[in-house]
This record gives sequence, C-alpha cells and structure tokens, in this order.
Amino acid sequence: MNSVRDTFRYEGPIFDAHSHVVDCDSLSLLVKTADEFGVRRAVLIVHHSKPTEIEKRYPERFIFAKYFSGTMLLSGDVDRAIKEAARMAEEGFTVAKMHFSPVWATRLEGSSPLSIDSTSLDPFFDFLQDENIPSLIHIADPDTYYRTRYADTSVFGTKEEHLRQFEARLERTPRLRIQVAHFAAQPEPHRLDHLGSLLDRFRNVVIDTGSARWMVRELGREPRRSRDFITKYRDRILFGSDCVARTTDRSYFEGRFHSLRMLMESNVLNVPLPFVDEDTVKTGGTFINGLCLPDRVLSALYWDNASTRYDIE
Repeated sequence: MNSVRDTFRYEGPIFDAHSHVVDCDSLSLLVKTADEFGVRRAVLIVHHSKPTEIEKRYPERFIFAKYFSGTMLLSGDVDRAIKEAARMAEEGFTVAKMHFSPVWATRLEGSSPLSIDSTSLDPFFDFLQDENIPSLIHIADPDTYYRTRYADTSVFGTKEEHLRQFEARLERTPRLRIQVAHFAAQPEPHRLDHLGSLLDRFRNVVIDTGSARWMVRELGREPRRSRDFITKYRDRILFGSDCVARTTDRSYFEGRFHSLRMLMESNVLNVPLPFVDEDTVKTGGTFINGLCLPDRVLSALYWDNASTRYDIE
C-alpha cells in the first residue's frame, strides 16, 4: 500500500473511538499500524488485561473501556455489575462497554438474556447515568445477519424489536452519555432516516463507524445519501475502526484502516474490499465507493468529536 500521505487527503490526527485488545502481545502491531494511518489516540476496550499495564507501555495513548460481560449483565447479575462500575475509575477505566447482541440468545445456559430495556437493568444504567460514566453499547447486528444466522425469530427476535428496545432504554435513561457502536446498527441505506430521527430525539447519543466491512458495504451502496447524512450529523459521529488486537497478521489492521479512510475521503468507485466480507462472499463481494466527505466533516469525524468528548487537547 502507498503511504497515507500519498493516498489520503486528510493530514490531521485521528482518534479511533472503538478498538479492542484481547491479546496484549498483538497490541504493539495494532499501535504501529494505526500510527501509520494517522491514529494518535484511541478508546481501547480491554477484555483481559489491566489498564495500568498498557498505560505504562503507551502513556496517554488510550482511553480505557471496561468490558461488562454479557454473561454477567444479561443474566441479571446487576448488583455485581454496579460494584464493578463503581471500581472503574480506580482501575483506570473511563468508559463502560456493553454488548447487546442476538447471539446471546444461545450463549446463556438455562435462561434467556435480558433485553436492553429490561427494568431489571434500570439500577445499572441509572448508576452509569448518575455517575456520568460514558457508555459504548453494541445494540444489534447487520441486516445480513438477521437474514441468515438469526433467521429463527422465535429464538433471536427481529432487528426492529431490538432497535425499539434500545429506544425504550434511551427514554428511561435520558442523561446517559451513550456512544452506539456500528452507526447504531443502522448504516443500511433504508435505515438512515430512522437513525436520523433517533439522533434528533436523543441529544445524548453519538455513533461510531466501527466495522470496516459493514460500513463500506452499506454506506457505499448509496454514496450521495450517506455523504449527506454524515455531513448533516457530522458533530454526532466518531471514527472507529473496531480493530481487535488478537492477531499478528498485519494485513488485518491495514485492510480495515485503509478501507475506512478510502470510504470517507476518496471518490473511488467499485474498489474491492481488501479482505473477505463473509456476508457477500457468495454474492460477488463488497466494493468501496468513496463518500468524499468535506474537509470540515473529516476533521469532526476523525478528531474533534472524540477529543471534545474525552477532553483531549
């Protein structure tokens, strides 16, 4: 791949508001690759390690997000979740990360997972709200998943149900500082109007661009419509790669950063995604169609919004 300076027009710093570490031995490769694509700060969702250990290696690089296990939270162990949230600051965490996905319907033995709007979860969300703890929440999955792996609605429910449940949570916890992963699970062109109405109604919500293949596949279907949407809501969208440090395959990180930057900055048409999108592998693959966002929008998306949210100069 060409250097970032040769390939992309934006030359400022980038804040990656959605990344993960599962294996600390792979984190150095994520950091090195991210550096080459202009990333200077990041929200890092920590799955097993301690923030203090990572902070020593990469001082002032990361805002740390605590992962609240779905096994704990969705099974209703709310008292434990609140106790863990109360320890976040002393452990070095700033953000609470939660994962509400239909996949939990088959992961919890002997019980069905609580929905995000369950009244049983009110004390936990009230605690986050009252303590002004920012949250990063995964609320649903791509439409392609609901047509395939979640096709049995008696087990998994529907995407529309899951989106309604999320809105019910927002109505009951209106002051919660929420970053919703993956364009609030609504980058599909036919969902953008609904997403816009959600952002209009709930001023406490921001969204991120996590998951390169999902964003490229859906936002690139109708580039003009997506460009208009992002331009309109430019102050409510954070750049996020959703890269996970658990591999030593450099192409994994390169492909995702490169694809997202090409989507946002270029006007390319029908450039093949540089890695496999399993959702389209049987239907011809996924292609990048650039949105060519204005410079002021790129600055907001890449740096200004996240740096303001996390008080970074």
